[in-house]
Amino acid sequence: MTHLHAPGVIVAGMHRSSTSLVTSALVECGYHIAPDLLTPMPDNPKGYFEDKRMHTLHRRMLEAYDTAWDLSPRLRELRRKQLRIPEHLDESTDELVAYYRDNGPWVWKNPRATLFLEEWSRRFPEATIVVCVRSPAAVVDSMLRRNDRMRISTRRSFYRLRRIFRGLSIWRSYNLMAYRFVRANPDRALVVRLPGDLDVISEACGVVEPGLLRPPGWTVRLTAALALRCHWLHWRLRRRADPPSMRQLLAAARAPQPAADAGRANVGTILQVAASLTVTALLDLSYNVTF
Repeated sequence: MTHLHAPGVIVAGMHRSSTSLVTSALVECGYHIAPDLLTPMPDNPKGYFEDKRMHTLHRRMLEAYDTAWDLSPRLRELRRKQLRIPEHLDESTDELVAYYRDNGPWVWKNPRATLFLEEWSRRFPEATIVVCVRSPAAVVDSMLRRNDRMRISTRRSFYRLRRIFRGLSIWRSYNLMAYRFVRANPDRALVVRLPGDLDVISEACGVVEPGLLRPPGWTVRLTAALALRCHWLHWRLRRRADPPSMRQLLAAARAPQPAADAGRANVGTILQVAASLTVTALLDLSYNVTF
């Protein structure tokens, strides 16, 4: 798979899968991002690199399906379906699509977009979809360190263990939908392994700090080892990673972009170019004039 030109990039993937890191690398390489971003928090001190309007839109999209990013039982019901953007959100969606098309090459990211990749690929047919993949144990461990309760009361017995299994279930829902899209759209999707492909990102823009991604604790690793379906899915997604294409995508924004008024030359300019080419061809017939 090759990505010779990327007028737009959508970054998706399960929460805590380094989507912010990958988006920051693309921004560093020259992709445009919306100016109004989510405020940095202790769990993401460098920022989420997430458009507030896109964030609000995706929350409303999930509400329309009577769910939320961490509502595991409902996500299990929806993960085999092809989710569409609700009609009452079409106007907000169209405004965002127009905004990004006017500011290319662009990038936006939202983990919740992982549940709507088919729809976004239809709205942005020119975009490359980057799917960030991190191991289930590492993701769940990061969620626990962020103190995500995942709708499990602290009063319940085996509270921490329940949270681990809930996190694994959410991880599988997101990545099942990501895998379905990647498999069906190999020419549009690009899988990035975290931390496996950090060297590619570091080579391109140098935003990666050593030891940035902490390995999971032993309790989470042992529990996650029982989630065999998660590990099988993780292996299948990792196999589709393409570091050379990721390197190419990072470099694409620095390549010369077509001028905004390309193709609008007046008649005089066209005649001048034609005359110049004719003279050149007569002076040296070995030249090949290419338009």
